[in-house]
Amino acid sequence: MPRKSSVPIEVTSEERQVLRKIRKLLGKKRNWVRAEIVLRAAAGHTNYAIAKELSLSRNTVQHWRYRFARERLAGLKTRPIPGRPKRNSQAMLEVGKVQ
Repeated sequence: MPRKSSVPIEVTSEERQVLRKIRKLLGKKRNWVRAEIVLRAAAGHTNYAIAKELSLSRNTVQHWRYRFARERLAGLKTRPIPGRPKRNSQAMLEVGKVQ
């Protein structure tokens, strides 16, 4: 079964500046990885090459590449996890330590 071709990525100069700024910031690694995926995709790298260079799965690269193509910079933000919130509050954790 042939592989799907990668979604072509074109980045505007403003988006490129924002992505480079995200890449330089000392913050969460996931933001750096997402920006790096998009910048490499815009440079013409394949999903396979990006995944290999960044030690990620091809599915991860494909996911972020597709979301950027569809939603641009807004698609790179972390979304809330659906479902019921976790029940472990700080008070419950402290009670567990006492026992």
